[in-house]
Amino acid sequence: MNQIPVIDCTPLVTSDSFSSPESLATISSIHSAFSTWGIFILTGTNPIPPSLTNSLRAALSKFFSLPLQKKELLHLKNGGWAWRGYMPWGGEGTKGSTDQKEGFYGGPELKPEDEHSLKGTPTYGVNQFPDEDVPEMRELVLEYIKKVTELGLMISDAISVGLGLEKSEVRRRVLEPEPIQLFRSFKYSAREGVESCGIGEHSDFGFLTILSQNAAGLQVLSPSEEWVDVPMIPNSFVVNVGDILDRLTSGLYVSPLHRVLPPLPMSDRLSIPFFFDPAWTAQIQPFPLPAATSGSVPNAVVLKRWQQRSTFNNLQGIWGQYLGVKVQKVFPDLELPKFPAVHRASRRHLIEVRKE
Repeated sequence: MNQIPVIDCTPLVTSDSFSSPESLATISSIHSAFSTWGIFILTGTNPIPPSLTNSLRAALSKFFSLPLQKKELLHLKNGGWAWRGYMPWGGEGTKGSTDQKEGFYGGPELKPEDEHSLKGTPTYGVNQFPDEDVPEMRELVLEYIKKVTELGLMISDAISVGLGLEKSEVRRRVLEPEPIQLFRSFKYSAREGVESCGIGEHSDFGFLTILSQNAAGLQVLSPSEEWVDVPMIPNSFVVNVGDILDRLTSGLYVSPLHRVLPPLPMSDRLSIPFFFDPAWTAQIQPFPLPAATSGSVPNAVVLKRWQQRSTFNNLQGIWGQYLGVKVQKVFPDLELPKFPAVHRASRRHLIEVRKE
């Protein structure tokens, strides 16, 4: 069982009701993949045109090729709590080691004059784009965010049906009025004397991660606990379960450990992960799984996984409280009441950002 599932999602795109035999077979494949590997490679017709992804990748490559001085004009520190802009090489790490990458952070645009209930909240705000040097990047990033969000909603509907719930149940419970949408892009490059991974072994904190990659390097821990390469298939997306979806399904779905190998000297790996997370105000409670679906979870294997990850102590409150604790070290002037459901703040992000 050492081949990552590859699933053609065309039947889901062409069926509104998900009731056709082809749609139900695809949903069953997704459910099986998430219950075993926690990850699959999505191929076939999907809401994201290859031309958009290719144009976006070209724009991002142009951005990362700019002189460091120009990129640092868009430094994360200059963007305030919106947490958008350029992350210099070494700005993230895993378990005390430096990740060998630089990055660009983005999200849905929220202008100063826009009305929004979460305005001024961390992760919401104005993007920092290189409009002078890469003018096409702004429109491409924002369009990609829109399209990949549509894909995330479609996969969420498939999750609902696969779990034996109504098609819209997952949306209603954790994704309305809008999911949190965190756009990232990482360019990997080796530095002399540094032997750490591109990204060290970890699981993702949130709901779903939807990744576009252009080169090999990503590995996932298989159900038999062996590191397996995630192949690069043109025009595909790698979709994996995050820690909170693992917990919401009482451990039926697996949040997999994964890593990116140390980059080669001339690495051209440029990944575009999209973190598709619950709405800020979503009440975090386990999904009401039918007995036929839930089986014996959480069992001893699940409880051991949760203990090893030490992400959450329990489920309570709203998602914004979870995210607030996770990023508290990023925003040192963010004052939050004590929230015991999250074990500790993330140590991945090494750059402090203060409110504007």
